[in-house]
Amino acid sequence: MTWQYMRHRRILVLAFSLFSVLSFFFPVNAAVVWNVSLWGTSRAVTISIEHLANELDIRTNGDLKLVLHFGESISPARENIDGVAFGAFEAAHICPSYHPGKTPAMLALELPFLPFSNLRTAHEVAKRVNQHPVIVSELDRFRVKILQYVIAPRYEFMGRGAPPTHLADWKGMRVRAPGAIGSGVRELGGRPTSVSAPEIYTSLDRGLFDAAALPFSYTFASYRIYEVADWYTFNMNLAVPNCVVVVNKDAWSSLSPKYRTLINTINVEAYNLQLEALLHTDAEWIPQFDASGLTRITYDQVSLDAFKKRASEKIWRDWVLKNKNRFEAQDYLDFILQQIALLSADRE
Repeated sequence: MTWQYMRHRRILVLAFSLFSVLSFFFPVNAAVVWNVSLWGTSRAVTISIEHLANELDIRTNGDLKLVLHFGESISPARENIDGVAFGAFEAAHICPSYHPGKTPAMLALELPFLPFSNLRTAHEVAKRVNQHPVIVSELDRFRVKILQYVIAPRYEFMGRGAPPTHLADWKGMRVRAPGAIGSGVRELGGRPTSVSAPEIYTSLDRGLFDAAALPFSYTFASYRIYEVADWYTFNMNLAVPNCVVVVNKDAWSSLSPKYRTLINTINVEAYNLQLEALLHTDAEWIPQFDASGLTRITYDQVSLDAFKKRASEKIWRDWVLKNKNRFEAQDYLDFILQQIALLSADRE
C-alpha cells in the first residue's frame, strides 16, 4: 500500500468517527411521516389532500411527508376517527354520517334541506361552523383536530327501476342514505339504509336497495354507479356533506409553527383546486349520464320547496330534541342557520 492510500484511509476513518460522535450528540432530524387513511380511489374530492401531500414533500424537501392510503387499506372508513384517536395512523378522512353517534354536532351540517345556495357558500359555512366550541369539544374527545376541510357537493339520488318522477313515488323505496340524510328519505316515505360508498355498486346491482344518495356528480362517476342505474335526480339537493380530514393532536403539536403555517397556506390553494375540479367533473359527467340513457328527474320547484319547508321543520326539531342533553342544540342550530344566511347574503 502506498503512503497516499494509507493517509487517505486514515482521513476517512477520522471523518467517519467524527460524524458518528456528532450524530450522537447532535442527531440529524428524521423526516416526519404521517400516514393518512382514505377510502375509495383518487378522485375529485381527494384533490385537496393530494395537493397538500405533494406540496409538503416539495416545500419541506421531504422533511414532512403525508403517505396517502386509499381504498380503506389501513382502516375501514367507519373506524377512521378511532384509528387517529388511538394513534394507529396520524390522519384520516372522516364523514360524520359514517359514525353519527360519535360526532352528532358535526352531523348537524348534514341535516337535510339546510338552505345552502351554492358549493362555495357551503364550504365557507363549514369552515366557520367547524370552529364552533361544540365541535371543537366533540373532536377533543378523540384527541383530533381538523387538518383540512373536504369540499363536496350536494346529495342527489341515483337508482334502478321505475324512476320516482313525483315526490309521492318515493313511498316504500329502499334508499342508501346514511346519517342525518336518512331522515330526509323517511320524510319522502322511503326506508333508509346505510352502507359505505365502496359497497354501493354491488348492493344496488344486486337489488339490496333501490337508490343511493351521494354527492353529485363526481361520486356517482368515481364509484361507477351510473353503470347499474336507470335514473338520477337533478334538483333534490337533499343535503351537503360535512366531511373533513382530521389529524391526531399530538402529531399536530409536534410540528414546528413554520410547518403548521405552511399547511394552512397550502390548504388555501388546495380548496381552490378542488372547487375547480368539482365544477369540471359536472361538465364532464352530467352529459355522460344523459348520453348513457339515464332518466334525469327534475322536480317541480314549487312543490319541492313546499315539501322541504314542511320536512325541514320536523327534521330539525327532532334533531334538537335528540341532542339537547348533549349540548345547546337549538343555539347551535341557530348559529348554523345564521352563518348560512350571512354568507349567502355576502355572495349575492
